[in-house]
Amino acid sequence: MPKIKKDTIKKFPQTTSLKIFKFENSKNYYCSFYVGTHNKKSGNVEKSLKTQNVNEATKLAKEEFEKYHIENKDNFKKEYDFTNDIAKPYIKMRLRRYKTELGKKNLGERDSQKYFNYMEKYFENIDYRNNTIVEDTISDLVENLRMDEKSDSTISKYTTVISNMFNHAIKNGVVNHKPDFPKLKIISQQRPSYFNEELNLISKKLFEEYERTKEIEYLEIKDYINLIRSAGFRPGIEPLRIKRFQYRFIADKENNEQILAFTLFNTKTKPKHQLTCHPYFTKNIFPEILDRHSNQNKTAEDYLLFPNHKDRQKVYNRIVKVFTRISKELNLYYRSGSTRPIYSIRHTYIKNRYEDNPANLEIIARQSNTSSKMLHSNYLDEDDIMMKQEYRKLHPKKKSVK
Repeated sequence: MPKIKKDTIKKFPQTTSLKIFKFENSKNYYCSFYVGTHNKKSGNVEKSLKTQNVNEATKLAKEEFEKYHIENKDNFKKEYDFTNDIAKPYIKMRLRRYKTELGKKNLGERDSQKYFNYMEKYFENIDYRNNTIVEDTISDLVENLRMDEKSDSTISKYTTVISNMFNHAIKNGVVNHKPDFPKLKIISQQRPSYFNEELNLISKKLFEEYERTKEIEYLEIKDYINLIRSAGFRPGIEPLRIKRFQYRFIADKENNEQILAFTLFNTKTKPKHQLTCHPYFTKNIFPEILDRHSNQNKTAEDYLLFPNHKDRQKVYNRIVKVFTRISKELNLYYRSGSTRPIYSIRHTYIKNRYEDNPANLEIIARQSNTSSKMLHSNYLDEDDIMMKQEYRKLHPKKKSVK
């Protein structure tokens, strides 16, 4: 068996197990990817790409990967299914252990309702072997429970269910490790926001990663970050579900500009929500997003971001992983003893809008699809923003008399 030239190996982290390489006795590139021993005896597909050009080999390898999985989709099953492998066995155990008493709900039934009514959408498509992905998912769950105005005590009950599920899975050999879970005091802790200059550094780094690797996903992740910092979006799956028919331009003749507006459906708090974007984003960044895939025939029903990927949860998991890595590499992820996950960008938007005009609190809340009460308690106390505004009203500076 010929040996692989190690310096020719190129991997694609966003595409499971896919890589290209050259053998020592060959000029052309080969590709290989894992498909399981139930599909191939060795578990891997290996194929010559018949090209010496690395960029062409990259393109052909991805095409071979997609083609194989489309042609053999009936032979594949979810290799790692959180609901079937971890959640259901735990719930079944709880239902069996706690017999229903007269007038009382079985504890297993309570856990089942928490999972299937709220949490399943977060965990159903994740690779539960990856601690980083699981911990980011838990963080996303906690943030959204807070947005739904759940108390710290209630949030703790939800995270305890997931923690107990992992304990049961470890006991039964499904996994051999448990992710870190936020303590109650951390749940109550407000997330520090990013500064605009820091988000600009992250965007710059993403562009540099694209120039280094020629992987378009880095530009698409940059698009996602710039979108969610431009308006009151909730970071997560919600912005990734936006399709091209959901944006429009409103002519503002008084200010001689076009206002970019989005209509979101089935949001966390209501079935329909409309919001407008920052003028800089509208003029300078949104055209780049529209042009990103202009060479392809895009319809109104196509996704605005990552249009060539169907699995939105998988896309979001990848965005979180890359964002966290780059933020850490730039020494930006930690501030004031706390982490700043991608959800902190929402804090940045709200803080900036409030600092620009404190009188617009109700408008900011409406644009962010939340309440002014939530802005007070979860966003604006951070960095003493509201304290500074109140101080200025209590102690206004007197105008100097000339």
